[in-house]
Amino acid sequence: MIRSVGFIGLGDIGEPMARNLCGGDFEVVVFDLRTEAVELLVESGANAANSCREVGERCDVVCVCVLDDASTMAVVAGENGILAGARADTIIAIHSTVSPATIKQLAELGLEREVHVVDAQMTGGRAVTEARGLRYMVGGDDAILDRLTPVLETSASEITRCGEVGMGAVAKLCNNLVQFVAWQGYVEADGLAAAAGLSREKFNDVLSWIMNDNARAMLGGRTALQADPDNAFLKGRFTNVMLLAEKDMTLALQVARENGVSMPVTGLATQQLARMFAVPDPKRR
Repeated sequence: MIRSVGFIGLGDIGEPMARNLCGGDFEVVVFDLRTEAVELLVESGANAANSCREVGERCDVVCVCVLDDASTMAVVAGENGILAGARADTIIAIHSTVSPATIKQLAELGLEREVHVVDAQMTGGRAVTEARGLRYMVGGDDAILDRLTPVLETSASEITRCGEVGMGAVAKLCNNLVQFVAWQGYVEADGLAAAAGLSREKFNDVLSWIMNDNARAMLGGRTALQADPDNAFLKGRFTNVMLLAEKDMTLALQVARENGVSMPVTGLATQQLARMFAVPDPKRR
């Protein structure tokens, strides 16, 4: 039985995920490099830890929701990481969008300590998380996932088992690939409609049956940013999303190359991300 759950990474999605764990059946232990983020969760009933290692020492399950592969590797397998303190039979659930190879490498390192590493990727923004409506794509042994499911259900509306460790990450990359490539299509169609004289209201009406809320919000925000290019909030928000999209699509292209799959549309869309989000490319010299 899972009694204690740790959560590392209290960002835009991680914070409400951790908050959803509080006040229920679990003792919740949290850690983040930002002390203010930890303090907010303590106010909701969580207990603070001083390191990733301490979270591993204190918890039956540890959830990891950090930025990228390097951060995930450091949190789990670093000198003061989860594995340094975790007991045998601990479950580590990777929520970060990372390479399937990273998940598999961490799973192998976990086995050396009799610790179970699984991928538990999710999709949905902050509002969806707060409404406990995330959709999970998980990979790992069924018996371990059975034990983990009550933890995931605190934020989930749907949990899809995708197969062995790493397949949840594959599913997440495919999900994000479709989203960002579709957004490129919406942006181009929006520009065509405007140039040809079709009102934005009619454009949205026509596409309403295929356009989800995320795409609608993206187009609305992009339009507002184009009208006010100096809007610091929108520019910062869209730049951050663009960089995450670039990371995820680059990972998808890497997995495609490893598996001998050609994805020319994804490659082209990846090159157009700054233009799609209407922001300057911070990596351009």
